[in-house]
Amino acid sequence: MTTPNVAIRLLLRVEQAVTRVSVFAACGFLAAAACVGFYQVLARFLLAEPVTWSESFVRVALIWMAYMGLCGAMRTGALVSVDVLYRMCKGNARRALQAAIAASSISLLTILVWYGAILTQRVQFQILAGLEVSVSWAYAAIPVGAAVSILAVLAHFFDPKREELENAV
Repeated sequence: MTTPNVAIRLLLRVEQAVTRVSVFAACGFLAAAACVGFYQVLARFLLAEPVTWSESFVRVALIWMAYMGLCGAMRTGALVSVDVLYRMCKGNARRALQAAIAASSISLLTILVWYGAILTQRVQFQILAGLEVSVSWAYAAIPVGAAVSILAVLAHFFDPKREELENAV
């Protein structure tokens, strides 16, 4: 067993656990947004007492859902891909294409982590209307989701899962 294989296996194990938690959290955020949105409709139209915090909560929950679910899409390669190029390339050319895709994805995600952290810090004193918490809680989804997605991109590069592409017609 060589050191790179051990490192890759460790990366894949860590990524699998992190992606599982992240996707589970994304599902939880979606469920919470749906429940609170339903409660908002009930409160407004049945009870004639609109809830002041629900719209802000739904917005924040959907933001977190999107960024936490991003790693699941990155891991399976389910985002927009260049199918024609991928199908045309074979062998080393295909691996070079995969490396270019991974490098560009990691570059973008690194920018999101960096500027997302800066943005999260800059808005820490602003308050979300209705929730009375810092706007940073919403903006923190950007660097957190991007960092988790970097792991998923690396795992996808070393252990590609292309069910969507392979099953496409």
